[in-house]
Amino acid sequence: MGMQLFSDLTSNISKKFSGKKIAVGVDVSTKSVKVVLLEKENKQIVLKNYAIARTKESLIQVGEIGVINDFAGNIVKETLSSAGIKNDLVNVAIPSFTSLIITIEVPYIASKKFDEAIRREVSKYIPVKIEDVVYDWQIIDEDGLRTETQGVQTEGSEKKPQQDGTMVKILVIAVMQEISSRYNEVFSLNNLDINLLEIDSISLARSLTRDKKGVYLILDIGHAACNILLSSHQGILLNRTIDVGGDKMTKIIADSMKTSFDRAEQLKREQGINVMANDQRTGVLSTALSMITSEIKKTIQLFNADFKGVNINGIILTGGSASMIGLKDLIQKEVGVETKIGNALEGIAFKPEIKDALLSHASALSIAIGLALINFEK
Repeated sequence: MGMQLFSDLTSNISKKFSGKKIAVGVDVSTKSVKVVLLEKENKQIVLKNYAIARTKESLIQVGEIGVINDFAGNIVKETLSSAGIKNDLVNVAIPSFTSLIITIEVPYIASKKFDEAIRREVSKYIPVKIEDVVYDWQIIDEDGLRTETQGVQTEGSEKKPQQDGTMVKILVIAVMQEISSRYNEVFSLNNLDINLLEIDSISLARSLTRDKKGVYLILDIGHAACNILLSSHQGILLNRTIDVGGDKMTKIIADSMKTSFDRAEQLKREQGINVMANDQRTGVLSTALSMITSEIKKTIQLFNADFKGVNINGIILTGGSASMIGLKDLIQKEVGVETKIGNALEGIAFKPEIKDALLSHASALSIAIGLALINFEK
């Protein structure tokens, strides 16, 4: 997808990494930092090292313009050091809730006036001056979605609307300039240089659907929230966030059982959605799980309304709670769409001796892997 960078949205890869064979991805989420180091050896991409650091304090503040806290840069620096990663040039993800991802419809014009028409339409959805945001757009090839042969059309490809006045769907991604500046400031304080910033949803799509044809719904279960996105050919077609995450589920268990958060987290890992199944408080997670399945159904309905005749090929689960026992089967049963745990390591080599440990963290590393993969795109 051509909109991955909002430090330079029209470029595919920053010139700083031109010719390099290494890449570092950094995913700063609410209460954890995940880093990966990828290297290209001949034609094979190899995961050389990774690290995950968890914190009690929030690194990301939902609803705050600043978004990322000052001490986050230090945590990133320490995490990189613990993994023996000496590179100070990194690709960094920003949370989807900081961005505006929308699909608009405008009549096609084969001239520079098309940019102006899109700018006018985008300004209707942004509550600030258009000059205060960085945005980019891309035509969605609906025929490509239906035939599953082309996915999202990238700007500059041969296939374009045949005549002026044809109504076309445009994917638009917009981010406040202030957020970009804030991330650069926090990382610079720790002598880290941001090669590029990317919205985490796009990183996920790259890591989980890079070799897949068709349209997939990705459910990313984070600490504080769930991100639901529809992806085709690594591109984002629809993105929604709901206020239900792994921590909320853990708190529900802790409150119901009158136990500590850490003990509740352990029970969640061991028993999954079946926690307290033999207890009179059976179904303690049912409300949270119902919210998730309900929002998945709503997302699919919205997609079907916009893209008639396009099918969802599957649901991919990712994030820290993706492997929760019973969750995959529950979603597949409730939604009626084949559901699998995402594997961002597919097609990536690594040392056999770290296989078990790495696979147990693969879902949590999806965004960081997607970020690093940018450097090896053609």
